[in-house]
Amino acid sequence: MIRKIHFLFFLCLFVSKISAQDQVSNEVTASSNGEAKSYLAKDFPEGVYRTYEDFLEKNAINMGDGITRKTVVGYKTLDRSFLSDQVFFAWTRNNAKITDFFAVSYNGSLYIQQRYFHKFSVKEDKNQDGDNPNSYHRVVNDGRFLYLEGLFANSWSKAFAYGSGGAVGGTIGANLNRLKGVVFDVDKKETNFIRNCEDLNLLIEKYNGNKIECKEKDVDILTVRENIQKIIK
Repeated sequence: MIRKIHFLFFLCLFVSKISAQDQVSNEVTASSNGEAKSYLAKDFPEGVYRTYEDFLEKNAINMGDGITRKTVVGYKTLDRSFLSDQVFFAWTRNNAKITDFFAVSYNGSLYIQQRYFHKFSVKEDKNQDGDNPNSYHRVVNDGRFLYLEGLFANSWSKAFAYGSGGAVGGTIGANLNRLKGVVFDVDKKETNFIRNCEDLNLLIEKYNGNKIECKEKDVDILTVRENIQKIIK
């Protein structure tokens, strides 16, 4: 009986080593073939990621029920199962807004803080800003890059509108925001805003997709989503 147990133990150990070697071999082969990495929201453990580096290493701090989500308008608590593309995170103990984490994995969804959209943006998109830098945007699609959405506008135009003063200036500034797609290239630590049809075609070309016909400068968000789906996997 003891001999059988020893035999089974060493057999399992041998199989484990072979499997590990195969996995390493496959990773090396994929790397040498130039296959792109894939970033999936489901692969990031539940918890908060203080920095971009923690995010890359999937080094999460699990807060359990210590954090909750709030609506951007009204700061109302959201049910845990409710999907929302833009939220605030708050400490359960005192309702205080969470502001110091790069990303949060929460109930199967992955969120990235808005301020990093601007911080990591390419030179051409440095003028794109939202109204809530401490809010978090949900990853809507994932694969070769992470795709998110939010309300953004040219910061100079918004500053001019708000500078006109009063409620009218504030209303004009808020109305300049438009729902735009944002692509986060995790490896390059780089975000790109899809501001128009030309931006979308540049992205499609980058990932070897089929460019679309630009009949107008602007592009609707449904067209953006449709073409993101074609190139992200």
